[in-house]
Amino acid sequence: MKKLETITSKSLDELKNEFDNNLDKIAEYHDVLQELDDYINKLECLKMEYGRKYDYYMLKKQGFTDEEINNFIFEDSEYIEKIDEYYWKNLKRREYMFGYPANMEDYSYTTQYLRHLESKMYLMNNCGDPYQRGNYRMDSKAIEKNIISMMATNFGLKHNEYWGYITSGGTESNFWGIREGFNAYPQGKLYFSDDTHYSVEKYVYDGENNTRYPYEKIKSDKYGRIKVDELLKTIENDQKAGFVGAILVLTWGTTVRGAVDDVNEITEKLTEKGIPYYCHLDAALFGGIPKNQIKAPFVSNISDLGIDSIAVSMHKFMGTARVNGVLLALSRKNRSVIEYIGQEDSTLLGSRDLLPFSTYQRAKEVLLRRPATHFTKNVDYFEEKLKENNIYYEKFKNSNIFVIKKPNDEICLKYQLASFTTEEGIDCAHIIIFPFHKEEIINELINDIKETK
Repeated sequence: MKKLETITSKSLDELKNEFDNNLDKIAEYHDVLQELDDYINKLECLKMEYGRKYDYYMLKKQGFTDEEINNFIFEDSEYIEKIDEYYWKNLKRREYMFGYPANMEDYSYTTQYLRHLESKMYLMNNCGDPYQRGNYRMDSKAIEKNIISMMATNFGLKHNEYWGYITSGGTESNFWGIREGFNAYPQGKLYFSDDTHYSVEKYVYDGENNTRYPYEKIKSDKYGRIKVDELLKTIENDQKAGFVGAILVLTWGTTVRGAVDDVNEITEKLTEKGIPYYCHLDAALFGGIPKNQIKAPFVSNISDLGIDSIAVSMHKFMGTARVNGVLLALSRKNRSVIEYIGQEDSTLLGSRDLLPFSTYQRAKEVLLRRPATHFTKNVDYFEEKLKENNIYYEKFKNSNIFVIKKPNDEICLKYQLASFTTEEGIDCAHIIIFPFHKEEIINELINDIKETK
């Protein structure tokens, strides 16, 4: 604690000067930073302890009885104890999370500080269009637009070539794309595959024999990609039968296998055949991969794909702290101005929020500050270990999703693996490898799978 005691006794200016003059020794401060973190946590606990006394004192001044306040003290103490237990379990479970798409890398110190500031702020409601503002000014639209712009650049778009907003996640983004497609082609029909995210069918299916929109689910091939020939044949037949326009939801990284639909072939052939279409691309996981990554299924230029909109989940590969998505569209129709908010509401849900400062910082760090092997390092390591131990797996080209024979329930629970049954009746599970996974935990997973072969 000697270093910590020295640091905490200095002024901020003294500390800044010391760091500036010893940049070559900054690596030595790692342990000190850990000690500072522990110190801050203890201060927060102390602040809560005395703050609670003050809170209860104010309640007594407001007329609450001693008995009522004692009940509040007991309830709060019991709740805090449970949350503390949950907190440590959450941190432990993070290390063993292999079955669902969330890149939970450690937050940079800048991001941690920004999250601290966010915790001190009140509601930031980005209601209405992100590019318009009404009388409500407690929003974070300026930062929302910066995030959208950064994502657009990653997708090869230039200024004024897109519109977008931050959604509550990929599901809302997909809903927006479907709605926009039917706004463009009211007499059209929706098409998606067996491997499309379940949220799409949830949106169009509204109970027994009752659907919001006409739709067709197209079979996937053995790799999880939509069957192009079957899709095009179905669309052609439907157009002859009276439908006008095809609304497509294609996928860049399916949920279970990480398959990538042949978007170029589909949009090019529809154009050749003169069939009008609206194509929404669900790129929930892979859309967050920066385009500097080698051997990764990133989306480099969405204009060249011939699509109209794209959905990306920010909590997946980018690993933001809250479930949010980015919806990007190459164009949009104007909406009516809502008098109450003094602007258009071109979004789906209306009110929306995010952790703006830390989300922007996290997105910036992932998209612009990662080495070219960031995506592949752990993926390659895990694949080598599977081969070394003769564990059979399937993986779509460049994906980080591995499909294996389902281990026993104990292992699935330990590593939080998502399981499914193939058309052939084989029970499988998939494992999603991210940069945050530790090699020692990967080795533990491999050994557990090997023992159940």
